[in-house]
Order: sequence, then structure tokens, then C-alpha cells
Amino acid sequence: MGPTLFGNQKKRSMDEQTPTNGTPPPTARRILDLALPFRIAVALALIVVVGLTLAQIFFRFVLNAPLIWSEELSRLLVVWMTFIGAAVVCWDGRHLNIDVLFGILPAAAKQIVRVINAVISIALLVILVEPTMRLVEIENFAELGALELPSGIVRLPVAVGAVLMVLAIALRLLYRRRRAPADDPAYLKDAM
Repeated sequence: MGPTLFGNQKKRSMDEQTPTNGTPPPTARRILDLALPFRIAVALALIVVVGLTLAQIFFRFVLNAPLIWSEELSRLLVVWMTFIGAAVVCWDGRHLNIDVLFGILPAAAKQIVRVINAVISIALLVILVEPTMRLVEIENFAELGALELPSGIVRLPVAVGAVLMVLAIALRLLYRRRRAPADDPAYLKDAM
């Protein structure tokens, strides 16, 4: 095969890319997506929120009998989705950042800044857990209006999300970085 759109690369067949023992070639290391169950949970929660919203519209405007509990459950699910989703974004290394100065740093300094950023993030998240759990305990004395659940369940996602974010950041440093292929977008020169 001749030149391709991306240079003089030859397209190799699948037989040429995979060794005879069936393992992937050494350059194509696989990274276990530890965030996959959380991605699925967030996606399912989003589907439930959309379904509840559509059901509420139908019941309110067509049947003239609104669902009392649907808005409260939707808000609760959105809060859970936010903090579980934040942990997934930590695993992916895709949180928003301002990288004006980061882009001009040499490679060694970028690695140091990444580690410092991770340590500061972990420290702040650990600090966040204890007061949040105190708030959950205090609010558990009351119930949500329509769902008859303890009110603390609204604050609990902050603590759960913080713990998951700490785990995601730590695992990203210890596990994922060492196994990431060279073309992982989270580790390209300008990604943080």
C-alpha cells in the first residue's frame, strides 16, 4: 500500500499487528477503566432524570395530576451525578485548568507541577470530607418533603465524591500514568 493521508505509513493487517499468542503489541498497552461503573451509573441517572422530567410534564399538563416526588428525586440525582461525574473526570484527567504558564514549562517541570497539583487536590478533598459528614449527621434529623428520606442524603454526595476523587487522583498518579500509551490525550504535552 502506498502513502496515506498521514504520511508514508503502510496499513498493516490485524495479523501483522497482533502477535501469535493473541496478546496486544507492546505499544498498545491497555488501561483498565476503573471509572467505567461510575460512568454507567451517571449515564443511568441522567436517563432517569430525563424520564422523570418527561413523566412530570405528562402527568402535570395532560393528566392534571402532578407527581409530587419527581422534582425532588431529579434534583437529588443531579447532585449525585455531579459529584460522581467529578470523580470520573479526575480519573480521566480532564478537569478544567488554566494552563497558560504550564504550556511553556519544560517537560521535567510539567511532571513536578502535575504531582504538586495532585497533592494539593487530594489534601483539599480530604479536608472537605470531615465537615461534610458532620453536616450529613446534622441534617439526618430531618426528612426530605416528598421522598421521606433523611435530608443528609443531599449532602452525602459531596463526601462520597470527594473520596472517589481522592482515589481517582491517587490511582491516576500511581497506576494509570505508568501504563498510559504515548498517545493518551491526558498526557500529551499540554494536558494537565
